[in-house]
Amino acid sequence: MPLPKAAPDSREGPPAARADRLSAQTEAIFSTAGSFERLMEHLPAAFAVTNGMQHTLVYANAAFRELLTLDGEMRMGLPIASVIAEHEREELVALLDRAFRSGVVSRNRTIEPEHENDFLLRCTVWPDVTAAGKTDNLLIELRPATQDEQRLGLHRRVAERLLLSAMREEEAATVAHASQLAAQFLGAEGQRLAASLDEDETLEAMSRLSLPHFGEWCFVDVRNADLTTRRLPIVHPDPAIQELLDALGTRWVPTPNDDYGISAVLRADAMSTDIASEDFVLAESSLDPIVLETLRAIGVGTMLTVPLRVGGAIAGAITFVGESDRHRATAEEVSLAHELASRAAMALDRARLHGMAIAAIEKAESANQAKGDFLGMMSHELRTPLNAIGGYVDLIAMELRGPVTAAQLKDLDRIRASQRYLLGLINDLLNLTKLGKSSVAYNLADLNACEVLQASVTMLEPLFEQKGLIFDGVFCSTSMLARADREKVIQILVNLLSNSMKFTSANGHVRIDGEESRERVIFRVTDTGIGMAPEKLETIFEPFVQLSDRLTGTDGGIGLGLAISRELARAMGGDLTVRSSLGEGSTFTLTLPRPATARATESDVSERRQSWSNERGPGGESLSL
Repeated sequence: MPLPKAAPDSREGPPAARADRLSAQTEAIFSTAGSFERLMEHLPAAFAVTNGMQHTLVYANAAFRELLTLDGEMRMGLPIASVIAEHEREELVALLDRAFRSGVVSRNRTIEPEHENDFLLRCTVWPDVTAAGKTDNLLIELRPATQDEQRLGLHRRVAERLLLSAMREEEAATVAHASQLAAQFLGAEGQRLAASLDEDETLEAMSRLSLPHFGEWCFVDVRNADLTTRRLPIVHPDPAIQELLDALGTRWVPTPNDDYGISAVLRADAMSTDIASEDFVLAESSLDPIVLETLRAIGVGTMLTVPLRVGGAIAGAITFVGESDRHRATAEEVSLAHELASRAAMALDRARLHGMAIAAIEKAESANQAKGDFLGMMSHELRTPLNAIGGYVDLIAMELRGPVTAAQLKDLDRIRASQRYLLGLINDLLNLTKLGKSSVAYNLADLNACEVLQASVTMLEPLFEQKGLIFDGVFCSTSMLARADREKVIQILVNLLSNSMKFTSANGHVRIDGEESRERVIFRVTDTGIGMAPEKLETIFEPFVQLSDRLTGTDGGIGLGLAISRELARAMGGDLTVRSSLGEGSTFTLTLPRPATARATESDVSERRQSWSNERGPGGESLSL
């Protein structure tokens, strides 16, 4: 048996000596019963007496002490719970409490041991009930269970544990199965809700939601942008009931006094309380009589409302409608309803964001189209007077209007340069507007890539010496072919070379080279100019974006050359990219497709080489006979 928790105190010696160590109350109990005490002390049965609601131990005979202690010693005047091990203590105190309160004898009750190898105890408690019906003292008998009782107790404990284990396993299996079904249900409904990015289609999918085993339908209330509320058209799987619901028309709409739906959700949110799902029933006072009659005819029972939260704000509410014989939703159904509403809210948020993005794109495209139309119109209007200016400058320079001095010819050259510069800008604007409208015609043909590089360099070669730049040359294979529009490619390359010349100081280097891969022809224009910061590498390809030209002292233009060049490259099936380091220079890379015949020829050669290799042995010997 477990060791006692209280400190031992000797009970040996004559009764008078022991009485000195008893409390006054214990002394009163045994002062007239000395012979009874001596009789009880030597009885083989284990007896003890407690007093009061705390079950203070006032007497324990030798058998009792020896049953619960190793040395047969036990302190009196303490609650009996202090000398009993924790497991036995709970059961014994429960028996004593019951006997003390009820005054009823508890006979031969079992006190289970903490460990299976410990003795099982049997306990009987006799309450000492006074004439006034009050219990002051309890007489307790403890005895070890017999072998048969021990065996039966062990069998009972094993059976109880087996039964409890089986019940737990069954419960765990039930919970796991329910969780699996819930997960499958949520997965299927989530896919259905996310099937479309259109807001109207998403709302229609939400109107078809239902909870398994709760009801077949729901109704959805949503909050509009102006904070008004509306109820979506209700969808019911039964055509007859659907006809009844359709007949309600606009009679059944959200009202501020509703105990369900969006009104209940908004009231709870306004009070800053946690919105919990509640079960509601139809209230006669808050409904149109026709609506109430229709809903009762349909068999509307408990209604379970959960909020739709989008970005922390109330976007609406879903109310699941139970059958007429349903009372309250279970905790599992409430949890499933919240999870379903969460997925519906995410689908609605995604659809709304998609709609906003589409609207923003359409607005931007409309504004861009209007800008392009304006630029195109103004460019056409400006070209006419600029061409006239150029024509009159040429007439004056030819002295058709009379002699012209050398100083005047110099001024005419300045006018002609400005006129050509403005005309070039206007042509760039026209090209940009044409690209935006996809009205540029492309004459695609197979062309010699190296020859195109040479032609582009020839157009700008005199400017390298004029700016004091070192041109390292053109590096490419003379047999390299590309599929593109020759004039457009030259336009791109001239733009790239001009850009490198503009942002490269005197004694800087510029080079251009080409190579080919299986699918592409690759041109690279490299310079040792001022370079660009990483954040500028994409923005320079946007219209009207240009780098600062303070380091070069050149006219920066209006930032259309690179934008037009990339558009032209992509329209021909290629691309234009850049790599650059600030202060170290830049490399612009133009890629263009190779002719299909060239790619097919290379593929045929590769296949023939593989076939030839397969027909020869490891050492190269022929395997054919």
